[in-house]
Amino acid sequence: MPETVKRRSILNALGGLGIFAGASAAPGASAQTGSDTDPGGGLNPPNFLFILLDKCRRDAIGAYGRSDVHTPNIDRLAAGGLRFDNCYAPQPLCGPCRASILTGKYPHEHGMQKNVYPFVPNGSNNVYQEPIPDPFADPRFDLWANFPHFLNNAGYRTGHVGKWHLGERNPGFFDVWKSFNSLLHHWLGEPFKSPYRPTVQTDIAVEFIEENADRPFFLYQSYYSPHEPNNPPKRFLEPYKGKNVEHEEYYASVTALDEEIGRMVDALRRSNVLDNTFIILTTEHGRTWIDRLGTVAGMSISYDEAARLPLIMHYPRVLPAGVVWQSGVSSVDLMPTIMHAAGLYGRLDEEYSDRSLIPDLLSGRDEWNREIVIQNISQRGIDGILFEERALRTERWKLILRDFPARPQKRVDELYDMKNDPGETQNLYSDRQAVVKELAAKLASWGDQHRDELAVKLGRRSMN
Repeated sequence: MPETVKRRSILNALGGLGIFAGASAAPGASAQTGSDTDPGGGLNPPNFLFILLDKCRRDAIGAYGRSDVHTPNIDRLAAGGLRFDNCYAPQPLCGPCRASILTGKYPHEHGMQKNVYPFVPNGSNNVYQEPIPDPFADPRFDLWANFPHFLNNAGYRTGHVGKWHLGERNPGFFDVWKSFNSLLHHWLGEPFKSPYRPTVQTDIAVEFIEENADRPFFLYQSYYSPHEPNNPPKRFLEPYKGKNVEHEEYYASVTALDEEIGRMVDALRRSNVLDNTFIILTTEHGRTWIDRLGTVAGMSISYDEAARLPLIMHYPRVLPAGVVWQSGVSSVDLMPTIMHAAGLYGRLDEEYSDRSLIPDLLSGRDEWNREIVIQNISQRGIDGILFEERALRTERWKLILRDFPARPQKRVDELYDMKNDPGETQNLYSDRQAVVKELAAKLASWGDQHRDELAVKLGRRSMN
């Protein structure tokens, strides 16, 4: 059966998917429908390739402005699509952010605020202290209303490859499941002498793309690298020789992934589905190289090194190319955006009504029209006392407020001028109280809207 006929037959059976086809536009959106917006006339639903890196800093990708890193394939995706300059994690920790990506909910809403493992971990404040083999079967977590589940129910062929970190098992909505929870090595055996896990994952992805090119598919490719240990194949260190790049093994790990990403893009091109595939590349958190308040292993902090993420979107059939998006977005925006692109936005609750990024991307409305909120649980305390955080980021400012259950007089709240101090080095909390009160009021209002009691508590405290 010819590709277009088979895809249209599937589409008809699905009830007419396709970006902006019929009722797929976001409520209140002014976007045009059908062929006025989509060269495909809304006949073919997009494929999705969702690429998630682990612990990847923005400056590990050349498109973000660092000239001494080597990521030509990712850079080409950015040049042919959109690069988001101010994307933030709802919580800069693996499991909570991954759950937020899937559900479009903040960690306090879906309930997963720490990492899950099928065993009892030792000595960490970022993991649950009991075995959780399957969080989808745990009543504490609200994870089932997620976009892979919706896509699978709508007829998409779905696949997950690599690190999942939401349990050991296939929750049931992936047709292909080649995955693990976390903590596997990057090599299948002895380093440098056995198969490199990212390459094996890419082999599976290429096969998935080739086998499903004639039907709508969603592929979630999740690489564990550049999470430590950083030991990529040694040839990927070559671009860094003589450049005096600190942490070159880390950056070389991203270069190794860049080659794998290029292989997947080539598979899409060979299969004649590249223009009709919505590619999203991001991470769940970055890392800091310096000693930051509350961190262990460089993550779980509200500072930009960990909380500000790379995000690249590439969808030639619909989205603009060569755009750098300046206004703030969050990982929670990805779920409604994907649902919108698939023509399934009408299946979401009203709470998602203004969360799809697509209307703004198509209209070029690049404006900071809402606040970005970061939630965090510290990994190291102050004088041994652990704390939780709520941070609010606007176009110019970042406010970080902390909750200490014991000895609250030890708390350190912070305000940074992100325009003049992007490195967050000068705390202006005491000097700019008028700004603090304005931002704190916004955080409290956001907390009321999203039923986040801690955001309300901390916001109101700093308003007084």
